[in-house]
Amino acid sequence: MSPFGNTNFKTRDQAPMAGYLTLTLDLPEALVDLASALLHDHAALGLEVRDGQHPPPPSVQSPAAGRAIVVGYFGADADVASVASRARELGDIRLTVASCKDEDWAETWKAHFEPVHVAGRLWVLPPWSPVPDDRDPTVVIEPGMAFGTGSHPTTAWCLETLARILPSRPGAAVLDVGCGSGILGIAAKKLGAGRVTMIDNDVDAVAIARGNMETNGCTDLEVGATPVDRIAGAFDVIVANILAPTLVELAPPIGRRLGPAGELLLSGILDSQAAEVRAAYETQGLEHRATEQSGEWVLVRLWRPG
Repeated sequence: MSPFGNTNFKTRDQAPMAGYLTLTLDLPEALVDLASALLHDHAALGLEVRDGQHPPPPSVQSPAAGRAIVVGYFGADADVASVASRARELGDIRLTVASCKDEDWAETWKAHFEPVHVAGRLWVLPPWSPVPDDRDPTVVIEPGMAFGTGSHPTTAWCLETLARILPSRPGAAVLDVGCGSGILGIAAKKLGAGRVTMIDNDVDAVAIARGNMETNGCTDLEVGATPVDRIAGAFDVIVANILAPTLVELAPPIGRRLGPAGELLLSGILDSQAAEVRAAYETQGLEHRATEQSGEWVLVRLWRPG
């Protein structure tokens, strides 16, 4: 599920690149998430996925049935051979490394992003795209600013869930733990939330979130690097789309911030990690509401009886 069009394509920055390398992985669809995470962890400047859910444009190579193509874009001096060696360990993968000439990087990837209607209630779109209609609120996110465009399945999932639950909680206080680009907090505000607080321990992410707040006219949101255990007040909805070990570590302070009848959305979790994450929050007095799965990824929903 990609809120920006059919091709799942993300970039770390939008600056044109003075020549670059591509590492193309042809692999079974089941390995897409693991391969994407590997390339991201090895500082890929851009990431493109082509599979059954994200078919490429007509002029771009398509994967065979049951397989996918993941393309990582790296600077010209990157150690792509080392990344390729790690990728081979994942399983049945065919690799291709190519050197590409200078080109207008920003214009190249703009074609991959289109507006999406989240749960029929909210538009997410890049800044160069016209608003499809004015009946629903919009969230404008610059895809080149961070890995927080909503293109990853876990982020898309959180957006969809917020769009479903917030209309029944007008004025809800929302906390976004690990906000990244700020897309989830901004979306919550556009969907009718009251107080919205976004936190991240990455100062660059905080700066990006502030810029996106201004772009979307949401300057009244709170954003900063304050640890969750130092955030004041209780929240009706908390969303945390971060890695499972961190979710487990933060279970006590996050649990204390969730108010009576509050709902907690936890994502960024692999299937094999879901039971541990769920147990960590149930020990905080929360009750399991639902676990939703798509491929390797899981979203766990809990709530505090009140």
